[in-house]
Amino acid sequence: MVVRQQNSVNGATQIVVTGNRSMSWNANVLLAAALGAVSLLFGGGIAIFGLWLVLPFAGLEFLAVLYCLGRTYRKLGYTEVISVRESTLVVESGFDSPQASSEFSRHWTRIEFDDPESLFETGTLKLACGRRSLELGRLLSKTEKRQLNVELQRCLGAERPELRLVS
Repeated sequence: MVVRQQNSVNGATQIVVTGNRSMSWNANVLLAAALGAVSLLFGGGIAIFGLWLVLPFAGLEFLAVLYCLGRTYRKLGYTEVISVRESTLVVESGFDSPQASSEFSRHWTRIEFDDPESLFETGTLKLACGRRSLELGRLLSKTEKRQLNVELQRCLGAERPELRLVS
């Protein structure tokens, strides 16, 4: 998900990039509980016929589903905040709070966007300045990466002078 906003404190344009969490954590737990109940129901039915060893595996299956949903929910909580200021471009990223920060010179930063034609690849979007580069939007789909590219081009290209040949 890509959201552009204006920071009223310092006047910087901020682009917030997050994964798409289509369900809340409570909805994920409810889904896991429903799947666990169905699994326990079938496991209990099989245990009645004397195959009681199925029940512990039904419980382990529930725990495995809950663990995987939790890992996915946590991963989708990764957030990148791109702040475009007058002379700098700052990228802060992390899960609950900024855990990493990179600063680039706005006028020397270029955007490298690899947009493959394949339906199965999302491509890469990078900010590059000199030898340093930073990949953005790893959790985004192809259309969201295109949207982020357009927003970054709009923010960075607003104050760049165009070079023209004078004859």
